[in-house]
Amino acid sequence: MEGGVTIHKKIPVMDYRQYRRMRKLVHECCNYDNGNCIALDNGEECVCVQSISYSLLCKWFRSAVLPLDKSLETVLLFRDELKRCSVCGQPFRPGSNRAKYCKSCATKVHRRQKTDSDRKRRLACGQLESKKH
Repeated sequence: MEGGVTIHKKIPVMDYRQYRRMRKLVHECCNYDNGNCIALDNGEECVCVQSISYSLLCKWFRSAVLPLDKSLETVLLFRDELKRCSVCGQPFRPGSNRAKYCKSCATKVHRRQKTDSDRKRRLACGQLESKKH
C-alpha cells in the first residue's frame, strides 16, 4: 500500500487462441475433475475458475500447470520482458539485454557464425588455398 492506493500486479488477459491453448492445459491440472476444482471444493462442487475465464486467475494453474507450455507461459507472464526473435519472430524471454534470438534459433545462428569465422580464419592463414603442383 503506497499513499492509500493498493498496487496490484496486472492479471494477464488472453486472446482467443491463447484461451484455447490454456483450456487444453487445464485438463492436466491435478485439481481438475470433470469441470470442477477439487481445491475449491468444500462440500459443494465448484466450477474450475481457470476453465471459464480469459484471465489467468488460479495461482495453482499459474505455478504448476502453465510451465508445461513454455511459450504460452512466456507470453502471459513476461509480457513486459519479451523480445521477438530476429530469425523466426517468436516471442522469447531474453537472458540479457543483448539477446536477439530465441533458444532454438540461437544455436543455429551461433553454429553458422562460428563456421563462417573459422572459414575466414583458414582463408587468411592460407589453409584453404589451392595446392600448387
